[in-house]
Amino acid sequence: MENIAVLKLDSAFTPIEVVSWQEAVVLTWLNKAYAVEYSNKWVHSATQSFQVPSVIALFRYIDEKFFRLPCTRKNVLLRDENRCQYCANQFHEEDLTLDHVIPRSKGGRGNWENIVTACKACNQKKRDYWIENAPVSLIRPPKAPSYRSIIKKRIEKTNLKWREYL
Repeated sequence: MENIAVLKLDSAFTPIEVVSWQEAVVLTWLNKAYAVEYSNKWVHSATQSFQVPSVIALFRYIDEKFFRLPCTRKNVLLRDENRCQYCANQFHEEDLTLDHVIPRSKGGRGNWENIVTACKACNQKKRDYWIENAPVSLIRPPKAPSYRSIIKKRIEKTNLKWREYL
């Protein structure tokens, strides 16, 4: 059977993640979640048939503060919406670089508050200047995004049935 993605919500109907149909079926079977919406796909065991859910909700609330979002290239691109944080133009993923606001050569770290997306031209202009002395300036200071904001950006174009839960 093809790989079917299922949207997993907490009890407050806020999106947590996208899981495989197998995990969704197991969670509903174990009474840890219930199906909110179903797909048109069915799976069969030796004795039973199960309709594959499209959206499931857990019976418990998940507090966002328990999730740590890694500062990866993909997540930074999502946070900054593929927009150069110096010239504000939008680019394809492959035409953007990650820039350290405080350069690594000057002690800058690789964290959410110090990394932004930059087009190649702006990144070359900034070089290893302190932002105060650079020939470019930030359109907004970088900060860690919420877990749910990144999840929403990741999945908003995946499944039309999911839109009302995002």
